[in-house]
Amino acid sequence: MIKLVPIFFLAVITDSEKTFYSTFGRMLSEIRRKKRISQEMLADELGLSRTSITNIEKGRQPVQLYALYVIARLLGADVKELLPSAAIFERPERAQGLNVSRSEWLQTMNVPLDPTGDDDAHPRTTSSKITRRE
Repeated sequence: MIKLVPIFFLAVITDSEKTFYSTFGRMLSEIRRKKRISQEMLADELGLSRTSITNIEKGRQPVQLYALYVIARLLGADVKELLPSAAIFERPERAQGLNVSRSEWLQTMNVPLDPTGDDDAHPRTTSSKITRRE
């Protein structure tokens, strides 16, 4: 068994990094399942918890470079099979922020808008815990 020490990152993770680790995690999960290796088996071999493997596969926990090579060896895969394509960084600017206005979202969802522009005329479901900003 190889003992890997988890490293916790205190830095803010960018959208690109989130996309990278999320994609990596999906690819890892797919290869692991094809090889019929459980999360628990992989975790034991890496000296990690099954929860850590879950977090890696969900893109919530980054992987050390050394661990990447160990994972590839354990899965009988090439490192390249686990790495996302560089194309994931070539997303259009608009997709990166996914920042749309409420009216754009309502139009996309085919919700009729008040022609006067008074959205308050339409009832909303709100929680008593949420305060609305004017």
